[in-house]
Amino acid sequence: MEVTFFLAGEPDLERLAGIDPDRDWREFQRGERIWVLQAYLRLARAGWPVKLAGTAPRGGLVVFHAKHERALCAAGGALGDAVLVGVRADNREPLAADFEIVQNGWFADGRRRFHLPHWPQPALVPRDPARGARLERAAYKGFDANLHPDLRAPAWRDFLAARGVEWVVDSVEFSRAATDRLPLDWPDHRDLDLIVAVRPPQRTLWRWKPASKLVNAWLAGVPALLGPEVAYRELRRSPLDYLEAATRAEAERAVERLLGEPGLYAAMVENGRARAAEHTAAAILPQWAELLFETIPARVERRGTRRLPLPLRRAARWLGRAATLRPAR
Repeated sequence: MEVTFFLAGEPDLERLAGIDPDRDWREFQRGERIWVLQAYLRLARAGWPVKLAGTAPRGGLVVFHAKHERALCAAGGALGDAVLVGVRADNREPLAADFEIVQNGWFADGRRRFHLPHWPQPALVPRDPARGARLERAAYKGFDANLHPDLRAPAWRDFLAARGVEWVVDSVEFSRAATDRLPLDWPDHRDLDLIVAVRPPQRTLWRWKPASKLVNAWLAGVPALLGPEVAYRELRRSPLDYLEAATRAEAERAVERLLGEPGLYAAMVENGRARAAEHTAAAILPQWAELLFETIPARVERRGTRRLPLPLRRAARWLGRAATLRPAR
C-alpha cells in the first residue's frame, strides 16, 4: 500500500524534502512538521517507499496531522479509496481518520488508535560530562504558559539563587503561527544541570500531552524535575527516572534532595542514559514502519474497503464524540 505524508500550506515541499532532521532543528518547531514531515524524512532516508505531498492522493495510505484535516477533507471525492491515518498530537480526534496515531498510551486501543512515541528533540546537544554531578544551572525549555505560575514567580528564582543555582528560562509566548521561535535554543543542554517542566495544575494530569521533556532529558544526560502527567507516569519504572513535583514547595524539596543526597544525581544520569536507548529516533523509526507497512494494511485487508463516504463518516463520529474521545482505559 503506497504511503503518502500530507502536509498542507507549505509553499516549498521540495525544499522541505531535502532538509535534515538531525541538523535543521528550527524547521521542526510546529506540530505538523514534527510529526508528519519528520516521519516522512526519517522513513525516506531509511529506504522506505514514502511520498510527501501537499495535495490529496486518490488512494493508498495518507498520513496527516489533525490540524490539516480540513484541508485534506476539502479534496472530497478526490481522495478515492485512500485510507486516512490522522495524527492527533495535542488536538481533538480527527474525525475523518480511519486510523489514529496518538502520542501517549492513554488514548490508544490497539485497534483504531495506535500509540507512537513523540520524536525526540532534533539536533539535541547533550550535557557536557565534565560538569560531573554539579547542580548550578536549572532550566525550563518550552512555552511561557506551560510553566507552573509559581515557578514563574521571583520566589522560585530566589530559592535557587540562595543555593547557588541559576534559573534559565528558554521560553517564549505561544502565539500559534505568529510565535517568534528565533530566541529559542531548545536542543542545547551542554551547560544545564537540571531540566524543570512543571505545568499549571490540571485535573486530568495533561493526559493528551507526550513525554517529550522526560525523553529529551534522558537523551541529554540531565536529571528531570517534572509535573504529575500521565505520559511521564506511563514511562516511569524507577524513582531514578525523574523527580515529580506538583507545587513549588514540592519542587524545592526535590532540589534539596539533589543537592543533599550523595550519589543521587549521578545515579539519575546513569539511569537516564540506559532509558534513553529506547527513545532515540532510530528506536522509534521501526515502530512507524511496522504500523504503516504492516499493521494498518493488514487491518484494511481484513475489513475490506467498504466505508462510509467521508462526510457521513465525520458526521457519525461527531455524533459519537463522547464515546470516541473517552480514554481506552
